[in-house]
Amino acid sequence: EELTEAYYLSAEKRVLHRLGGLAELYGKLVPLCQEDLAELAGTSRATVNRVLREQQQRGTLELGRSKIVVLDAEALRPRSPV
Repeated sequence: EELTEAYYLSAEKRVLHRLGGLAELYGKLVPLCQEDLAELAGTSRATVNRVLREQQQRGTLELGRSKIVVLDAEALRPRSPV
């Protein structure tokens, strides 16, 4: 599944998909840094930073030091592959 995602999904969609899964696992507070999320999504930290900043501007999440607070998990889902 992860290999298929790497080939067919954009980096943005992979980041949002992973973040959505982590939000289901951890709840509102995802205790991971951007580097960890980048590794899970198979992309660079710079890409994760760009995607998360865009989502923060939309109001769907807040960024903190080594944590991501998901404010609106439903808003992430339409952009994710599942």
